[in-house]
Amino acid sequence: MKRQQTGLSLGHPSGFAAARDPKPRANPLSGALRRGRAWAPATKAIALFVLPSPLVLAALAALIGGDVWRFGLSGGALASVWTAGALAWRGAVAEARYLLGEQPDLPRIPFKLLSAATTAGGATLAALAGDHTAAAAIVFGGLGAAGHVAFFGRDLRPPRIRITTVDGVDAGGVRRQLEQAYGRLRRIESAALSLAVPEFRERLSRVARIGRDVLAEIEHDPRDAARARRFLNLYLESAEHVTLEYARTDGRQREPRVDERFRALLGEMERTFAEQHRRLADHDLLALDVDMEVLRARLKQDGPT
Repeated sequence: MKRQQTGLSLGHPSGFAAARDPKPRANPLSGALRRGRAWAPATKAIALFVLPSPLVLAALAALIGGDVWRFGLSGGALASVWTAGALAWRGAVAEARYLLGEQPDLPRIPFKLLSAATTAGGATLAALAGDHTAAAAIVFGGLGAAGHVAFFGRDLRPPRIRITTVDGVDAGGVRRQLEQAYGRLRRIESAALSLAVPEFRERLSRVARIGRDVLAEIEHDPRDAARARRFLNLYLESAEHVTLEYARTDGRQREPRVDERFRALLGEMERTFAEQHRRLADHDLLALDVDMEVLRARLKQDGPT
């Protein structure tokens, strides 16, 4: 297939699996915009390195004056708040990479919570260095922790993948497939944020929601992973590649022809994803009907006459 002038391989709107490009070329402008939105919360950590700057002067003044106790409190407060900044930065970086689909899982360590606790300790030490009472210092520490949570938020916790136990099914293998699939959906949603056309953003959001419904069906019945193999290994991967490629080219120049092909492709994605979800749901209903018929037959055979 020949590549279009914009770099998009959308020559077959009726079959988006054929539009996959294993090595899409990057567009620094749209890529930077998409990444910038995900990385923006990490810049908040700079505040924890700037705001405690007066503690540096306080520590120096205490050192010059020979006040070892005040120097230790000021230095400890400064070290605590800077440590909190490093922890907040690390947590925000991990969340940004997770939202961009660059890593499958969030860290198990609650960096933001630890950062809030360290900020509370720093505020307490700073209050003691300012000759406040212990009770007042504790209040300052509580206010510091509350302000930290209000400013940075809580640690992002992803929805747990709960796979129903079924005999003869490799739950670990299904879990790895689902983690990869959820990562692809996150990358699709992230790329959609950088698109200039609101219609495309909304339709990609619908596609991602339907995709999550499909994955929820697989979690409920992991045997569906085999039935949805083509969806997991081909359709979802193709949808991700095409969306990322369009996001990289979007903004260079507007070509109505390419936009129309992408619009048709989005319709095909949505229909294909919805059809996959319907098939899995119908299969579950059919399996339930069969189970009820078997139970009814056993009750008639073994029950009292």
